[in-house]
Order: sequence, then structure tokens, then C-alpha cells
Amino acid sequence: MSFIGALPVDILERIEISRGPSSVVYGSYAEGGVINLIPRKWENAGEVGVAYGSFDTKRLFTSGGIIKNGWDVQISAGASDSHGDKFTVKDILDIPGQVNTASETNWQEIRLNKDDFTIKFFRFFIDLTRYYGVTNRLPRTNEPSAQIEQIGGQFVYNFSWNHWFDTSLYLNWREDSIDYGTYYAFHPAPPERLPPFEKPTLAKEKIGLREVSGGLNFHYHYGKHCLTWGIEFLTNKIRSVDFWANRHLPDLTPLGSLTKLRDPWPHEEEKRWAIFFQNLWEISSRDEINIGLRYDKYDDFEGQFSPRLVWIHRFSEKFLSKLIYGHGFRVPDLDSLYSDHTPLVSGSRDLRPEKLDSIEAVFIWKPSFRERVSLSLYHMWLKNTLGRRTPANLSGWHFRQGGDEKVWGGEIAYRYQGINWDIYLYGSYQWGENEFGDPRPYVANVLAGGIISYSFGRIPLEINLGINYVGSRWRDKHNPVDISSSNYEEDNRDKLKGYTNINLKLNYSLTNKITIWTAVNNLFDDDIRYPSSYRSIPEDYREAGRYIEIGLKFKF
Repeated sequence: MSFIGALPVDILERIEISRGPSSVVYGSYAEGGVINLIPRKWENAGEVGVAYGSFDTKRLFTSGGIIKNGWDVQISAGASDSHGDKFTVKDILDIPGQVNTASETNWQEIRLNKDDFTIKFFRFFIDLTRYYGVTNRLPRTNEPSAQIEQIGGQFVYNFSWNHWFDTSLYLNWREDSIDYGTYYAFHPAPPERLPPFEKPTLAKEKIGLREVSGGLNFHYHYGKHCLTWGIEFLTNKIRSVDFWANRHLPDLTPLGSLTKLRDPWPHEEEKRWAIFFQNLWEISSRDEINIGLRYDKYDDFEGQFSPRLVWIHRFSEKFLSKLIYGHGFRVPDLDSLYSDHTPLVSGSRDLRPEKLDSIEAVFIWKPSFRERVSLSLYHMWLKNTLGRRTPANLSGWHFRQGGDEKVWGGEIAYRYQGINWDIYLYGSYQWGENEFGDPRPYVANVLAGGIISYSFGRIPLEINLGINYVGSRWRDKHNPVDISSSNYEEDNRDKLKGYTNINLKLNYSLTNKITIWTAVNNLFDDDIRYPSSYRSIPEDYREAGRYIEIGLKFKF
């Protein structure tokens, strides 16, 4: 989902993260792992919250639920508006300009459950200021924003044959509408540097995407086996496209004004069906095995098998190990296959699915019922990597098939849950090499941080401290000279420096129904940046600075 950042954690019960190839369960786009957002469930209750923060940011959210006479109704809604942080940056021609991180969001979700039926409907909307324009130009336009709206729903029917055998039928539907606004494109110089007789190149674009998926799952418990199998289908297509420009593509002949051009997207439809099987087998009191296999067949690609094997061994009540092997894949999306915005963006119908194999060893030690220590060691192999490459002498993005990459690393984590304290600390290191034997660009080798929470016993005050360190990141040493060339130029800029982001939040309960809080994100106003591509803006992408917020939450 593209709207995780639009949801406040206040409406969530928890966030579950599953690392490693998960294509055996979820198919394509789950090769690296899965993030599952679990919303809070209310029983004849709810809450409403308001907050005000830096950059003239305003937030409002509410969630609640009613459970009565077999009905379970859960709702959540909210909105936020921020003028954003403002700062001056320079574009590729060393011309300064002001940008900001302004945004506006709102969302609504309702979940209905009656007996064996569940229905969910959701809508998300985001209006984002165009941060740095397209590739290497600042947003020099009267409409420097992009709007994204996503609506969708889900229907699920569960029915049991007996105590050992049950079935679930589901149908998912989602539509995305994207308005990129009006932006400068294609031209290497901003309008103030162009000759008086030549107009800048403008473009305006709107697209719509639709995805429908569904399936039938079976669950059967037999002795020490828990079996799951089923079938799924998916269709994904471009619903509508509108594209305007003041130049004809691809020769850039002037048109005088914004003119609706040919549809740059062929009306292609992606179809897929899949079958899968899993068996959770309790061999003994010490050993468990989880084995699964999935087969996905897309219209335009050969079938993809995704096996997964997990062996859990308990050495004692306090110490266990997991050995995990998984295979995942990711098929090229419609944009990378069929986009034809040459010279701005061009797809390639020759792209093949990206594949990932991973083996991981996990060791978990529980020295007490309040503590948990884990160590994870892993090695991953990627084949036929997918990505967008920017030729050194052209603007825009052009999709190319990458080569093979390998990654290995480890992570250690510590968790303590006490009466007053809740502590989670982690540290990880990984090293990866791309197809040229260079360090993987834009990836941090070192990550570290944690969350520390303390609840005072005598006063209704809770303190939450979050720390996140991201190490330095490498530049790309191989940037293609043109779309099809095997000649490259090296990005000689220094490595992007690491940063430390510290967040602090204080919650104080005035009563059992009213809570006030104050929070500071990026407490020390660290210079947080994300790497820009070669021959793009020279100063890298900058994150918003220190953010301070106060808020009030009322339970009903």
C-alpha cells in the first residue's frame, strides 16, 4: 500500500513485519518481506484526537466500533494538512530555488462483520508538493503538486465444514487515480535561462489503474499437521490516461500550448492465476517444519515456483533456532513494461521477473519471561534485478534489466517488557555487491536504534524515546551513457553521510478518558538526506527538519 505514511499509529493495534521472501504466501512484490498493519478493534467505544504542530500542521483522527447482536462495525477516519518545511536548494545548473514538503491527506475506512461475512471499504487521498520536480529540475510551475487517490474494498466469506476443516472465499478491489499536475519536463534548462523565443517544455498527466483479485483458501487440521491450500486470480490494467504537452513527442516540435497528445500507455491488461500449498507439521515437542510451495502464472511471463522451508528446533524452554530458506520473485509492473513517454520515460517489453533466494539462521534466547535476545544471519542472491536507470546525457527514467546481486549480513535485537519499562534495541550490518562487483548504491550498511518506553507508577505519565541511526550510503559507479549503451560514467560525489533521527513523545492522562501529548520528531534537527541519482540535483534530497506537536485524545 502506498499510503502507510498517511495513517497515524494512534489507530493501529500493532505493526507486524515479516522479513525474507514471502512469495509462497503473497506472490509477486513480497520477495523481500511483508508489512501488515493491524487496526485497533473497539467494542462499543472509540476515540477522537486532534493535534497541531510545526509547519502549521493540523491533524484530526477518530476510530471506534460497535459490537451488538452479532454485528461488528469498526470505522476510522482522519485528515491532515501541513504547509511543510521550506528550504533553498540548487538544481543541476546551480540555480537556487525554494522547495517545501507540504502535504494534505485524508482517509476513511469501515469494516463490517456479521457471522461469517466480512466487508471492508477504504479511501485514501494524498496531495503532495512536487519536491524537486522531474529528475533534475526544481518545481518552477504554478501547479507544483501531485494528487493520488486510492479507493477499494474487500469481501470475505468464511464457513466451516467441521472442527477440522474450514474454507474462506475472498474478493479484493482497488482503483488508483494519479494526477501529476503540470510540470516542466524534457528540457535541460529552466525557463529563466532559455532564449526569449523559446518556450519551456510543459507536460500534464493523469492516469488510472484498477486491480481485482480473489481466491479460495482451505484449512485442514489432521493430527500434528495443519494444511493450507488454495487458488488465486488477479487482473491489473490501466483504466484511463490523459496526457498533455506543449511539444510533440518524441521530437519536441513546439505546439504553442498544452495539447492533449496520443495515449502514451497501451491499454494492456495483466492477468495472473496461482495455486499454493503449505503444511505446518509438529514433528515432536522440539521440532516443527513449515513447508510451502506456490506456482504463479502470468500471461506475459513463464510460470514462477516459490518454495519456502522453515525448520524450528527447541534446544530448551529458553533457547530455540530457526533455519529458513525462501524463494521470491517480482514481475515488472505495467509502467516499466509499456510506458512510452520518450524521451522522459520509456519502458521495455523485454524485462523479465526479478528473483530472490534467501537462507537465514535465527537464534532466540529468552533468559527470563520478560527478556528476549535474537540473532539473525542471512545471505541473499538476486537475479535479473529490476530498476530505473537515468542515462548520463538524457533526462528522465528508462527501465533496464539489471544483473545479479548478492547480500549478506546479520542483526541482533534485544527486547525487555517489564512493569514500567518496555525496551527494544537492535543493530544490523549488511554488505551487498551489484552486478559489477561494486557496493550496492544508495543502501546503508549499518542500521541501529530502538524504542524505549517508561510508564510512571504514581503519576499517569508515559515517555517514549525512539532512536534510528542510518549509516553512510554509496554512490552508483555505473551510470549508462544512453538508453541501450553498455558504457557507463561514475558518480564521483562523496558517500552520502549517515544520520541519527531521535524522536520523543510524552503522554499524560488527565482522566481515564482524556490524554494529552507532546512529541518531537528529529529532536536534534539532524540533516537527513536521501541520495539523488547521477547528474540530478547535486545536494541530495532533504527531509523536513525538527517537528514539534501537541495533541489531545478523548475516549468515548
